[in-house]
Amino acid sequence: MASIDRIYLDTNVFVLAFERKDRSGAILSDLFFNVEKGSMPLFVTSELTLSELLVIPYRNGDAELIEAYAVLLQNDDWLEVVPVKRPVLIQAAMLRSHRKGLKLPDAIHLSSASGAGCSHFLTADMGINVQVAEQEGPLTVLRPDEPTLTSLIESLAR
Repeated sequence: MASIDRIYLDTNVFVLAFERKDRSGAILSDLFFNVEKGSMPLFVTSELTLSELLVIPYRNGDAELIEAYAVLLQNDDWLEVVPVKRPVLIQAAMLRSHRKGLKLPDAIHLSSASGAGCSHFLTADMGINVQVAEQEGPLTVLRPDEPTLTSLIESLAR
């Protein structure tokens, strides 16, 4: 696996890690909290992620999950939550102007990753492909499947 500077976490990665009860979810959850701490957090996400994550818990009246995400998605030694500011929005618009099928939230996530200096973008969203990410980065797209996550953990352990 290519050298890893910082890893951007798409919204769906949090859903996999904290709502699904499968092997990949368990690996992700362990990865987040057991990674060696550096001078800056290894993982990055956007404040947009919080808004996206809260929709279904609010719809379902799941106060426990609402609180869990509110606590989880704060700047910490493992995670940096970057704001969505004007330069990110302008960059997202430019990206969408070249990729007509790219959704605005995905463009905002890609622009946020680029602005935060991420080398990798972890997502289960197949609409975010290698070509789109390379245009923004270059960002290496990682999928949260068991082989990729295992390789990621091994790379981080070196």
